Amino acid sequence: MFGTLVVKEITETVLDLRFSIATLLCVVLIPLGMYISRKDYERRLVSYQREHQIYMQRYRTPATPVTGHEEAQGFRPPSILSIFASGVDPFLPDKVITSYTGLFHTVKEPGTDNPQSLLFGKGDFLFNVMLIVSLVALIFTFNSISGEKEMGTLRLMIANSVPRSRILLSKIVGNYIALLIPFIVSVLIALLILEASPAVAIVSSKVLPSLLVIMGVTFLFILGMVSLGVCISTFTKHSMGSIVLLFFVWAMFILGMPKVAPMVAEILYPVEAGDVVSFNKRTVREDIEEDFAQVKKQKIDLMWDEERELADKMIKQKVEDKYNLGQEGQEVSQAVVKAAIKEFNKRINDRMDEINAKYLPQVDSLADECQKRIASELSKIEQDYRNRRNVQLSIAMNLCRMSPVSCYAYIVSGLSNTGVTEPYNLVKNAQRFQDQVEETFYDKISWRFGRQKRAEGFNPFSPPPFPEMRYRYHSLTEALQIHWPDILLLSLYVVLFCSLAFMRLNKYDVR
Repeated sequence: MFGTLVVKEITETVLDLRFSIATLLCVVLIPLGMYISRKDYERRLVSYQREHQIYMQRYRTPATPVTGHEEAQGFRPPSILSIFASGVDPFLPDKVITSYTGLFHTVKEPGTDNPQSLLFGKGDFLFNVMLIVSLVALIFTFNSISGEKEMGTLRLMIANSVPRSRILLSKIVGNYIALLIPFIVSVLIALLILEASPAVAIVSSKVLPSLLVIMGVTFLFILGMVSLGVCISTFTKHSMGSIVLLFFVWAMFILGMPKVAPMVAEILYPVEAGDVVSFNKRTVREDIEEDFAQVKKQKIDLMWDEERELADKMIKQKVEDKYNLGQEGQEVSQAVVKAAIKEFNKRINDRMDEINAKYLPQVDSLADECQKRIASELSKIEQDYRNRRNVQLSIAMNLCRMSPVSCYAYIVSGLSNTGVTEPYNLVKNAQRFQDQVEETFYDKISWRFGRQKRAEGFNPFSPPPFPEMRYRYHSLTEALQIHWPDILLLSLYVVLFCSLAFMRLNKYDVR
């Protein structure tokens, strides 16, 4: 009996005009979107390779003599999985530039993206599934139960002792299978288009595992949308009421919650912009350096200058007494003057070396203490900012998760390395690159309190090349660890919609 009901649903759906329209939309839009995404990835990959190659050939080794103020550049390669979901990738910086101050900055090359696509959204795989496939699922199912009520066939099926749970399950399974037919065909065509690109290898360790997970999550999402359509259909008596209610729910899930939730999070937990934090860090650094410069001037420079002046006077007096240069009316030969000057220079240089050996370690110690304090204060500011940003992001994501569409978008974009956590991953990569450059370059030559300090063995006329930035995206395991709550919620939404539909259908009075 159940198989007969499922075949009946599939047959009715396939023979309906809605199936032809859905097939046309899927077969045209999904492969076309995949082709455009593939071309966009190829363009970004070529740009990255060209710029990276030029930098490695011409600018990786700093020009001599180095001063310690040189800047190293790191480049973010495009994620191959961004073909499936562009996500936040068009807004992420392409380049990281280090600084001797310890504060790196990022650069987004202008004119690299199509403003038209940014305005209306890129028609990639995620976009097509979220909008087109979800809408088709609701169109397929809006009259699943309400239409049977209008025609009176639901009363006849229940009167013939067909279990209501079996009727409901056949509606969900039949429409789900009918919708998967054009979807799977369109996905296969899209994958063939991807495989035709020399820059994309579908059957590879970087793509295939994530692709399988994305497809599995997509099938679960489509099942959720079909279940939602059947569920809404049980709450109305007429097809017109079902389609109106379904469009309202669809608009709330697609447009309402994802758009409103970030604004609500900003109101509930406001956080200043990143530019403000960078300015604060720069101000803190300048204040600390100024404080230590004052300490150096008061505790070291004054005593240093006094000893040098005193040494100069004493040595000068001793030399004059030795060569009788200070007596009036006494003629001194040029040879004596030269000998006196030579001895004075030797004595003063020796004494200055002794004085410098006494005070230079104090200056270096004070400079090291200054750098440690700067690093500590900047780390506190950065960590506090990240913590507050994480709280705001958590609030926004939790509000968005009230929609299954948002859960699906989080999962697919996260698996594609273009999700909401990727900006923080970019910061981690940039900070790692900044630390590498500091270890290999900035720590070996720097200016502290107006004096250049070089590490032993460092030759400013033959400096080492800057390290290369190795950008690391989240692995599939890491992405699943981050987004497992979304996968769980998406599964719970399917159970919830089916349960509500079953409860509502059980309350239906055939009289």
